[in-house]
Amino acid sequence: MKLLLIPDKFKGSLTSEEVSKAFILGVAKAGVKFTSHYIRASDGGDGFMNAVAYYKPCVSVQVISENPLGKPIQSYYLYSHEANSAFIELANASGMELLTPKERNPMLTSTFGTGLQIKDAVQKGIKNVYIGLGGSATNDGGIGIAQALGYSFLDKNGKKLKATGASLSQIKSIDDADVLECLKLVKFFSINDVTNPLFGENGAAHIYAAQKGASKHMIDELDLGLINLNKVVTDTYNLENAKLPGSGAAGGVAYGLKTFLGANYFSGIDFVLELSGVNDLLSKERFDYLITGEGKIDEQTLNGKLIKGVVALGVRENIPVIAVCGKLSIEKEQLKKHGVFDVFEIQDSTKDLTYNMKHAAGLLTAKTTEYFKLLKK
Repeated sequence: MKLLLIPDKFKGSLTSEEVSKAFILGVAKAGVKFTSHYIRASDGGDGFMNAVAYYKPCVSVQVISENPLGKPIQSYYLYSHEANSAFIELANASGMELLTPKERNPMLTSTFGTGLQIKDAVQKGIKNVYIGLGGSATNDGGIGIAQALGYSFLDKNGKKLKATGASLSQIKSIDDADVLECLKLVKFFSINDVTNPLFGENGAAHIYAAQKGASKHMIDELDLGLINLNKVVTDTYNLENAKLPGSGAAGGVAYGLKTFLGANYFSGIDFVLELSGVNDLLSKERFDYLITGEGKIDEQTLNGKLIKGVVALGVRENIPVIAVCGKLSIEKEQLKKHGVFDVFEIQDSTKDLTYNMKHAAGLLTAKTTEYFKLLKK
């Protein structure tokens, strides 16, 4: 049996590599004869730079930036001399993991810190900038990044607004007189982890803001704010990017990158898989199963996350896809309709979340052993 492993991390518990190792150990304990190949991947969110650095020679560029609440932090991005390209991970300066649960509030957070990283890259003369989205603590429509690069967002009195989620509904005009001239010489690429539009019931706020600390009232306010941002942008620049698949990524950062920097959209998982050379691998080798997974599989998984991209790869190559997860919050049949061969969760339902996260590796190995013993019968 030949296995191709392309899992996501189990957030807060296991890295993708640890997921693979625990899975392989489980297969071995099942007494199955097998070989395996591991692909380090990312959907553009947390781990994007690790995946890039794994496949592409890069150096780390240190930058004094700001966290989502404006506090100074030491951050970094990757630079490829060969391609004169910067690879920036939004979560590195604007990520949810930089804040405590009590600090998380997308009305108050901003992507300004990521904008400072982009500013550093373009002022150094870097001509291609790839921004991996996902894991953000923000819902600012990308105005934080834009503000760091010279854009100003003004209220009805012409007063400059802070680039936060709360300011979106107050924007009446945009001043671009101080935008960096060098931006015109740079190509930007938004590496999106989801396919949601900017606003609406399937948009950035309604689908993702709750996990960033937003209440129901905040979610409604943020959605109205994104609608307002799009209206002002449309009136000012005659651009309509809100409904494009992916514009809702990272609280609307993808929309901001496209609107203010002319960024092209790429699927995060497709981008990293291309970088990994998996297509070349599949042209030479045949695998019996493609293994993927993440900490929680739910409705969001079908919005362009890593698993969706891996399943699409499996369908294209006619390789059955087995997904593993800590918790399954979607009907198996719905996943099978999208091309998943099978899925199993590893949690011990008699224990709490803390226990399951702490013992995830052992639980994954045990459930994998159990699954493959049944599979080989």
